[in-house]
Amino acid sequence: MRIFIIMMDEPIETNRFIKKIIEGRKEDIIGLAVSRGGRLRLSKGKSKTEYLVSLFLIMGPIYFFSSVIQSIWFKICKYLALKGFGKNPSILAYAQKKGIQTYEINTPNSKSFQKALVRLQPDVIINQSQSIIKKNLLEIPRIGVINRHNALLPKNRGRLTPFWVLFRGEPESGVSIHFVEEGIDSGQIIVQKRFPVSKRETFRSLVKKNYTIAPVAMLEAVDRLEKEENDYLENSDELATYNTTPTLKEAWKYRVNAFRKLIK
Repeated sequence: MRIFIIMMDEPIETNRFIKKIIEGRKEDIIGLAVSRGGRLRLSKGKSKTEYLVSLFLIMGPIYFFSSVIQSIWFKICKYLALKGFGKNPSILAYAQKKGIQTYEINTPNSKSFQKALVRLQPDVIINQSQSIIKKNLLEIPRIGVINRHNALLPKNRGRLTPFWVLFRGEPESGVSIHFVEEGIDSGQIIVQKRFPVSKRETFRSLVKKNYTIAPVAMLEAVDRLEKEENDYLENSDELATYNTTPTLKEAWKYRVNAFRKLIK
């Protein structure tokens, strides 16, 4: 199995998740690319300031500021490492130490990057970047492009799914590993893991649960693809629900409800 990974260099959860995939399939990883852009990439017309305030309300002050500090320190350490001081914490440095060929790219959809992928002949591409993958890239791997989504597809397609699960008071959530198509989170589901959502659940605790089972689900999905198992779950458009970026009003409503639950 020839596996290529496309991702963002993100220290809060994504890097740890990918490291577990590399540890689990280290002989099969033929390359890793980091694309520009992170979780704060928004569609045109969206206010980054409003989104940051919404995240503060959703995450709570402790989780929000600890994540900000961790991200800033991560960037500082990367800069110092480039100047010859200290250890480089980037996923690129980690992959290089494992003997994996690495790439820094603006977008996975660039023609030059796709030419490099064609030469590598991957069976599977794991995509954990924030880019929308276009048709030309989707057609390169022999088996397909796959993605981790922190929700029980076909429900909760789209962004920031742990928030919407809590906002709507849903009794369960989970992780879906699915094929990437040109639609939003619309490909067949290879593996799906479920867990209950407690009434005392927070955004932070739900995210932690997602990323605890995500590596297990991804490695299981890769195993199934390697064995050519094809009894996948349907990801029905008719049953799908879609999430957009939460508004400031929705984030405030969530925080008020969370506070009420806390004092009960």
